[in-house]
Amino acid sequence: MASRFLSTTRLVRAPLTRQIARRNYASDAKEAGPKFADETFNGNIWRNTAIAVIAGVVIYRVDQHLTKSGDEKHPFTKWIEYHMESSEDMDKLNQQKLDEASKLAEYRLIAQDAQRAPIYRLRNPESFERASPRGLVTGQQCDLSDLKVRSD
Repeated sequence: MASRFLSTTRLVRAPLTRQIARRNYASDAKEAGPKFADETFNGNIWRNTAIAVIAGVVIYRVDQHLTKSGDEKHPFTKWIEYHMESSEDMDKLNQQKLDEASKLAEYRLIAQDAQRAPIYRLRNPESFERASPRGLVTGQQCDLSDLKVRSD
């Protein structure tokens, strides 16, 4: 209770500017809101739009003058056609690429089906060298003295 009494007395004694700075609610001042620029037709967007429209009209008129009201091709179109290859040349080139691709596909099918012969390898090739070629019992072993074991 005493702390509450002390805090109210401090507020009464504090200057008015401190009390206004401490309060946590909105101010009634006119300048409290955000400031926006004036909305007029003097902005850059209107100038740029007018320039773009005028440039479009000028280009359209020049284009009509160059092509004599649209009867013949535009000079830019003529220039592009001059530098392009003819359709017959492109057809020949495409046919060559198609032939090469089909040959490669056939080769891959053949190579894909090819298999190496299976190689059966022994785990312990040294087992052939353990037995003596002498003293063989008939029917239990065979003579492996001339056998050559590959270890690769």
